[in-house]
Amino acid sequence: MAEMLSSVVTGEAVNKIISSLITKDDDRYKATKSIERLEMAHIKMESVLHMADKWNITDVTLLRWQNKLKRATQECDEALRRCKKRALEEEETRQWVSQSSFPKRIAHATKSFISSVISSDSDESCSGSADVVRRFERFADGANEFLKFIEFGGTPRKYMFFDPLIGHLLSGKSTRYQGVQGSTLYYFGIRPMSFAERGAEAMVSFLFQDFKEPTKDFYLGFMLRISECTDIFGVIIKCMESVTPHYNFAAQSVRRGLIQLPTQDFSWLPYSLYRKNKYWENKHSILTQWYRPNPLCCNEHKHNLTTSSSSTGNTTRLVSSMFPEEVIVILLQCHVSLSNYQCKSSHLTLVAQHGGFSSLNKLDVPVLKLGVLIMPHDSPKDIDTTAESYALEVIDEKEGMTHTNACLQDLDGKLLPKAIDYLHQNYESKTYQMCLKSRHGTAHLCVEKMSAQLRRVVCTSKCKTRKQARNKWVIRQHESVGIWKELSRDFLKFWVVRASDKLQGLFRSWTGHT
Repeated sequence: MAEMLSSVVTGEAVNKIISSLITKDDDRYKATKSIERLEMAHIKMESVLHMADKWNITDVTLLRWQNKLKRATQECDEALRRCKKRALEEEETRQWVSQSSFPKRIAHATKSFISSVISSDSDESCSGSADVVRRFERFADGANEFLKFIEFGGTPRKYMFFDPLIGHLLSGKSTRYQGVQGSTLYYFGIRPMSFAERGAEAMVSFLFQDFKEPTKDFYLGFMLRISECTDIFGVIIKCMESVTPHYNFAAQSVRRGLIQLPTQDFSWLPYSLYRKNKYWENKHSILTQWYRPNPLCCNEHKHNLTTSSSSTGNTTRLVSSMFPEEVIVILLQCHVSLSNYQCKSSHLTLVAQHGGFSSLNKLDVPVLKLGVLIMPHDSPKDIDTTAESYALEVIDEKEGMTHTNACLQDLDGKLLPKAIDYLHQNYESKTYQMCLKSRHGTAHLCVEKMSAQLRRVVCTSKCKTRKQARNKWVIRQHESVGIWKELSRDFLKFWVVRASDKLQGLFRSWTGHT
């Protein structure tokens, strides 16, 4: 009798095991649906909370409701993460099992069946969490009611636009400013662009020229996504706090320059010239898709921001973790004189920061052009699976050493002084490039030696620019295609390292060379 009972139990178990092999596809379908429902519930709650930020809430019960909704949104986010992780693990296991022999598949199914029996009472995985999904869907449905109560009983919060910078930009207007203060020229411009699939974005240009001390010159190019609550100047300043120490002198100049800009003197165009111009619209569309292929990346979950002074760890290996989420690209260029450089990074910083000389005018003094191009949301495909990141050195367009698991601090603390020292000691070398690629985000540094002939051309151009600055000619110059061609040549220098042939071809066509 005992043997017969045992045989029946065993047969039933085997039937369930074989049945579990057949129903795996159905389980995967249910898991996918659960993830989709959780994502939708999370989006609804997050959207309502975002809209609620636009209202002043004073009622205590509404504040309690808001806090409850915030906790539910956080719990939903955590549950969604767990489900996605579980689904990924199960898919990897499924692929392994499908390539195994039938006995191994039976053994795996047996193990899974026993595990499911043991943990059935406490399992809250995405495949058995219908109650959990329904709970968050109830919170999401209640969020709509919460928003209605706020609209009836609250007062709209007045956004403090930056002299109403954002308000004008979101309406499609572009702005620009040019002024001469003593021996310095300022040019600042912002042009918005709107795309159905990416939202509103803006390109920022900030040029500073000192006619007496050219080593203080800098150029900042910036692209970011904008919304009603964006503080463009604040975002730029945050990014300048994240640049590495060797660029601090330029970053400090950017901060000082932004503070000194007389926003009341900004010129506002009734519409964006660039938005109506197919040439610029095409350029912006191409570039933003290269810089940030997925406009929603880093937005699905919280974006943790670190700075260049943070301790080096796995998080700081990701370039994206060092800059605000809305930033698409940063380009910073400046000049450094080597007149007092003694092969130590501290000397470089002091000389460049304090200036006090017109080294571009002294053709016998070595001058370097430093630039950094940062794309926080670039997703390179050529990173080895065993490494979080790598840095590559390129001297005169010839690839050199590769450093695995590098970070932005390594480029500044180790490779940049090495590059400057190399160009200082090797007369024939012209450029030293460094490319840092992390799993999410890339940075490209370029140190270029300026020849005496090039500096002579720059000085001549500066004299001409100074004479024409007061009659607004510089503004028209910065809107010209010629300036874009010059910037495209600079981009090629930064991005030539292991860039795609298609991308290099685009930039070469924009410079007029194929």
